[in-house]
Amino acid sequence: MRTAISLNMTLFAAQEERILQLNALNEIRKSALQHTEFVLNQHMKWHDRYVRDKSFKEGDWALLYDSRYKDNLGKLQTKWLGPYEIVETFPNGVVRLSTTDLVWFKLLVNGHRLRLYRKPLSKDDFLRQFSIAPHVKIPASTDDGLAITTPF
Repeated sequence: MRTAISLNMTLFAAQEERILQLNALNEIRKSALQHTEFVLNQHMKWHDRYVRDKSFKEGDWALLYDSRYKDNLGKLQTKWLGPYEIVETFPNGVVRLSTTDLVWFKLLVNGHRLRLYRKPLSKDDFLRQFSIAPHVKIPASTDDGLAITTPF
């Protein structure tokens, strides 16, 4: 009331001015919330671009991340254990592993700690892959063990 009198305003005009200020404050809050939501959506899109979806199937091989070496900066220290065979997958991303000796782990592993491992090819599998592709020729070997390279 004193402020309205000191500014030569009527009580009705002071009330209208206060209501306009409160409405302006609500609009500022709404725009701030919209801006925050926009920035969060941008962050999620940027983050999701670099996240790969991991899907494991039973029978695949996987390497398990060993978190003991998370802070170790050794050059030649491996941080992956395995390979392990995936025995069972659950809908929430949990995976049951077994060793190559078919020993089951009682511990279930989070799928984020795994990455797919490609089985090494035997010599027969390697040659079988080349026999399927007719445009690839395997170089013939000589008696002294050196390969003769022929153009394709």
